[in-house]
Amino acid sequence: MPIKPVCDKCKNEPDEFGALLLSPPSKDNEIKKFHICVKCYRELGF
Repeated sequence: MPIKPVCDKCKNEPDEFGALLLSPPSKDNEIKKFHICVKCYRELGF
């Protein structure tokens, strides 16, 4: 079964792999993971 992530910023299914964005750890050492498409990644300035 192929992985079909949805961009957490624009909510679209990307045509190509983009990036994973990890949050800073919380006080409980929990980290949130976000899928970001290439377009949104570039808009973030990376």
